[in-house]
Amino acid sequence: MRKSRYSKEQITNAIKASESGVKIREICDELGISEATIYGWKKKFSGLYSEKGRKIKELEDKLQTPTRELQLLKSDKEMLQNVLKNFFTTNEKRQAVNFLQSTFNIGTCRSCRLLDISRSVYHYPSDSENK
Repeated sequence: MRKSRYSKEQITNAIKASESGVKIREICDELGISEATIYGWKKKFSGLYSEKGRKIKELEDKLQTPTRELQLLKSDKEMLQNVLKNFFTTNEKRQAVNFLQSTFNIGTCRSCRLLDISRSVYHYPSDSENK
C-alpha cells in the first residue's frame, strides 16, 4: 500500500477545518489536492482522530474488560456447579447452603442457586431426620 504524502496531522487538520466551516475549495487549494481526496479522507478518518472518536474507542475498550471477566466468572461457576453435582451428597449440599447463609448473610434462594440445588430439595427433610 502506497504511503500518503500527507501526515496524519495534516489530514486531521484538513478534516477539522472542513468540519468547522472552512470551505472545501480553500482547503484543497492550500494542500494541493482534489475535493474527492478531502471527501475520501473524511469518510476514512473523520471518526478516528476526533476527540469523540477517541473517547468512544476508550469506552469500548473499558467495556470489553468487564465483559471478559463476566464470561470467565460464568464459566467458573458452571464448572464448580458440575463438581458439586458429581462429588457431593445432598446432605453435604444442605450443609454448604447453611454455611453460605451464616457466613455471607445471603438468603436461601441465592445460596441454593449458587450451589445448584433446588430449594425444595434443601427444605425436604433428610433421611437422618426421619429416623
